[in-house]
Amino acid sequence: MAHKGKTALVTGIGSGLGQVIAETMLKNEINLVGCEINSASIADFKAKIAAAYPNATSLLVECDVTSSSALDDLFAQAEKTFGKVDYIVNSAGIMDKFDPVGDMDEQMWERVMAVNATAPAMITKRAVNLMIKTSTKGSIVNICSIAGFRGFSAGEFRAAYTASKHALVGVTKNTAAFYAPKGIRCNAIMAGAMATNIANHFVNGVNTEGFALMQKTFPEVVARACDLAKMAKLVLYLCSDDAEMINGATMTADCAMTSN
Repeated sequence: MAHKGKTALVTGIGSGLGQVIAETMLKNEINLVGCEINSASIADFKAKIAAAYPNATSLLVECDVTSSSALDDLFAQAEKTFGKVDYIVNSAGIMDKFDPVGDMDEQMWERVMAVNATAPAMITKRAVNLMIKTSTKGSIVNICSIAGFRGFSAGEFRAAYTASKHALVGVTKNTAAFYAPKGIRCNAIMAGAMATNIANHFVNGVNTEGFALMQKTFPEVVARACDLAKMAKLVLYLCSDDAEMINGATMTADCAMTSN
């Protein structure tokens, strides 16, 4: 009941963690604004929630989060449908191909930075302005990574992905510091390995040296994969009033991967 009537905007709801977060919002009677770039994934998710949550209220939008006009339309639809947005979850993300900086392709760098860093920043920009406009005490949760505070961790031999997650931490902390007096919180979850389909983005052309080094250095990564449902519950907690003292935090949730 604590979340009933709230509205959450979640990106990347077509699969993986984003979809689990979206379902968790619906289970808690939260209005869902979900966005996803893949139209087929949206159709599948619509069918899934229609069967599982017949009384849920949702707005699912096909959206390229790297497009300014698409984001303008997304927020316009959200405001028109629900009047305000209480929670923002920046979950959409992509990987590179394990390239270190010496092997890095410039187009790959730009694409990873666009999706993983620029898009969450531009979504946050629109979110804080809408929250201020509607006098909403909102919460923003960025799905980051242990790559956001390490240059060398489970698979983080890749330069573009690591840089993008470091950038997202900066956006998180700056947003929290500036908008705290306005009642808006912003936190990041520094996630460890998760069983998602994000690896599909680099299945072809992966840097074999970087990938082999990851496998050699972190053979236990799969065994330590974090549970998506529990990660989604952590997101829900950070959105809730119970977490009102948590602002500007980078909360590690990695099943002890970085504890040694």
